[in-house]
Amino acid sequence: MKVSRQGSVRPGLSLVLRRELRWMRRRLAIPIMTLGFPLLVFAVLAAVFNTGLPTHLPVAVLDQDRTTLSRQIIQMIDASSDVAVAERVDDLAGGRRLMLEGRVYAVVMIPANLERDVTTGRRPTTVVFYNNEFLTIGSLVSRALGDALGTAEAGIAMAARLKQGESPPIALLEITPIPVQINPLFNPTMNYIYFLLVALIPTVLQIFICVTSAYSVSLERRSTLGLVILSHLGGGLAPAIIGKLLPYTLAFLITLGVSDAVLFGALGTPFRGDWRLLLLADVLFILAYQMIGALFALIGRDTVQALGFAGILTAPSFGFIGVSFPSMAMGSFPQVWGDLLPAGWYMQIRIEQTLKGLAPVYSLGHLAALATLLAVVTLLTVLRLLSLRRARLATPEQAQEVVT
Repeated sequence: MKVSRQGSVRPGLSLVLRRELRWMRRRLAIPIMTLGFPLLVFAVLAAVFNTGLPTHLPVAVLDQDRTTLSRQIIQMIDASSDVAVAERVDDLAGGRRLMLEGRVYAVVMIPANLERDVTTGRRPTTVVFYNNEFLTIGSLVSRALGDALGTAEAGIAMAARLKQGESPPIALLEITPIPVQINPLFNPTMNYIYFLLVALIPTVLQIFICVTSAYSVSLERRSTLGLVILSHLGGGLAPAIIGKLLPYTLAFLITLGVSDAVLFGALGTPFRGDWRLLLLADVLFILAYQMIGALFALIGRDTVQALGFAGILTAPSFGFIGVSFPSMAMGSFPQVWGDLLPAGWYMQIRIEQTLKGLAPVYSLGHLAALATLLAVVTLLTVLRLLSLRRARLATPEQAQEVVT
């Protein structure tokens, strides 16, 4: 620590930085919120999505036909990697009971006289009841059963036409007169790690960034002269703010770096973009939420209110960034609200530079929007800080007392 000839502390960025590091050592809640909890949450999320795809979701079968054809259909359903025939029931009431108990996600009812009706050229109906309470599970089960039953239907139709003497190419053309080729881009395996875990990491991290910044800055407001003394220690407003927030910026960069190293390394998530652009977006993203947290601390009456503001803004933000629900399908208010969140623009850059592998020029617009949000929040924070400093100035003796 630098001391002048008169014995007073020489102000500067390093002085504020060292003071903040001492605060972090004395208050275990701060390092836990910057490193401990975020990495723990990431470890839990990585364990949840480790398999990448939900497989062998249990379904029940009600076979009212009990013929060779019905058994073949059941085998085709069970052969699907997405679902597994876990239960056999004797009536729909039994299937309904299993669904209500949560033991199966769907019930497939194969009607009586299925094989006879197919042989005579009729079109019997196989009915599927599935639980759509959880949209993801319902979508997976519906798609898997639809594919399995569609394949079985095509096989039956193909066999019938071949028996009538049609050649295989003609029979195939009659079954599918307009072939459809579907090519899923960027995530062809429908892996949940690739899109959901990539989005959840920064979404969770922005909560910790904002809350930690709000808590740290609000500690300065516990005394009337806290912010004034901080400015004196830094020798100016800019070094005081930088020195105050820099340790947390580095800590969150380390947290995000460790998470991404596991995500793109151990878990095999593709990274096809420019790492330098993504690193710049990481810094802007962290700084933006740090400034938002600092602004809440300067606006709120006390620490509790500042943390409340931070929670209200960040907790529901996952619903506004267009990952769980398409942004284009939202109303005007959620779209505007999502545009005001740094996480939304950062998520666009993150997906473009990881899964899509776009050239950096295509992400510059989103990067500029993220930088603009940072500039606006920083300006508001500085203006609020200046207004609070006008109360009164701290004496050099008070500044010396706080440092020591």
